[in-house]
Amino acid sequence: MSTMSQRSHLTDSEAWRVVGRLEGGQTQAEIAQAIGVSQSVISRIWNRFLETGSAGRRPGQGRRRATTPN
Repeated sequence: MSTMSQRSHLTDSEAWRVVGRLEGGQTQAEIAQAIGVSQSVISRIWNRFLETGSAGRRPGQGRRRATTPN
């Protein structure tokens, strides 16, 4: 089994391409192998698209700042 890339996340445009491929009939496993990410990444993008209608990440996600903005 090959090791997957260590990217933090796909860009919005890459996520939209994933959605397009899924709508075009490719399987999640095929897309994951072609892009070089795990199948769970593709699954999360698809589920986000089904729930929100958007494949892009929402701004402000992630861990809160431990210090003040100043």
